[in-house]
Amino acid sequence: MACFTSGCDTNRGNVVISEGTISYAITYPGRLEGGLLDGVLPKEMKMEFQNFRYVNTISAAGMFESKLITNCKDKTVTFTFNFGPKKIYAVMSEKTADSLLHEQFKIPTLFDVPGTEMVAGYRCNRTFAVFDELEEGPDFEIKFTDDIQIKQPNWCNQFSDLDAVLLEYELKQYGLRLKLRANTIEAGSIQDSSFEIPTGFKLVSIEEMVYQFEEVFKNFQ
Repeated sequence: MACFTSGCDTNRGNVVISEGTISYAITYPGRLEGGLLDGVLPKEMKMEFQNFRYVNTISAAGMFESKLITNCKDKTVTFTFNFGPKKIYAVMSEKTADSLLHEQFKIPTLFDVPGTEMVAGYRCNRTFAVFDELEEGPDFEIKFTDDIQIKQPNWCNQFSDLDAVLLEYELKQYGLRLKLRANTIEAGSIQDSSFEIPTGFKLVSIEEMVYQFEEVFKNFQ
C-alpha cells in the first residue's frame, strides 16, 4: 500500500502529507438569510491534491458544478463549469491568471498574527488580511499550514505571498463574500482522472467563462 505521509512535524505535531483531500465548509458572512435561493448556495468545497497540483470542486444542489484545476509546476489553471446542458471549460496561462486576478480581486496586505490555532486537526499559523479601502472587502484572518506539501499553491490567487495551504480564508467574488474553513483533512490516493477535463466539455474563452459565472452567481446576491 502506498504511503502518502512523509513524517511528522515535531514543532507543530502535524502529519506532513503530499496527497489527499481537504473538505471545506462554506459560509456567507454578512448575507441576509431567508432568500429563495438559500438552499442551493454551495455549502462545501472539496480540494483534492497530489504533489504539485490540486483541484477545487464546488456544486450547488444539483444546479451546477465547477472545478478549478491548478498545476503549480506548469503554472496553468483550468476552469470547468457544468450547468444543466451547458458543459464548458477554459484554460489560463500564468500571464492570463495574473491579469484576471488583478481585475477580479483586490490584493490585501498581510500582517502576521502571533500564536497558532487548530483547524481540522492541524495547528495553523495565522495572518491578517487588510485591504486599503472598505469597499474592497472586510479585513479577515487567515489560517494556514505548510505541512500539506504543495509548492506555491497560491500563485494564482490574491494570497500568493503565502507559500502554504490555506485552511481558513475569505473571498469576495461575483457579489458574494465567502468564508471557507477546513473541517476534514485526509491523506489518500487521488486518481489522475481528477485533474483531467471530463469528456463532452467545450473549450471557451476565459471571458465567456467569467460571464457564465457572473450570470449564475448574480442570482444568489
